[in-house]
Amino acid sequence: MTVIEAVRNLGKCIQEDCRYKRYVEAKKANDENEKLQNQIGQFQLERMNYQRESEKENPNTEKLKKWEEELDAKYNEIISTEGMKEFQAAKQELDAMINDVDAIITLSLNGEDPETCHVDNGGCNGNCAGCSAGCH
Repeated sequence: MTVIEAVRNLGKCIQEDCRYKRYVEAKKANDENEKLQNQIGQFQLERMNYQRESEKENPNTEKLKKWEEELDAKYNEIISTEGMKEFQAAKQELDAMINDVDAIITLSLNGEDPETCHVDNGGCNGNCAGCSAGCH
């Protein structure tokens, strides 16, 4: 097996993993949530207005302060939705898995045995049988 074949096989394994599937499902649910997408769009529009004002030679500091407060409130509203909470949790799990994969590759490139090098993951071990993350 070549390195490229092994990486393609890894890609297939990642796509079959419950953490990846959970992430894809959460992302899709958020993408299809019209209310959430409208909130995000409104937030981005207001953030652009804030940015334009802040880049002026003499920005209106009162206006900027008000926009900051409004942006903070809108951001907190968006991230507190159930869909975004689920997405963030799923993303953290997927990121942790990818960090473990990267660590094994890095350790292997540094000469360690890929079969026994220690990855301090503290989280998911890839065995979904004992998992309570609710991937399935």
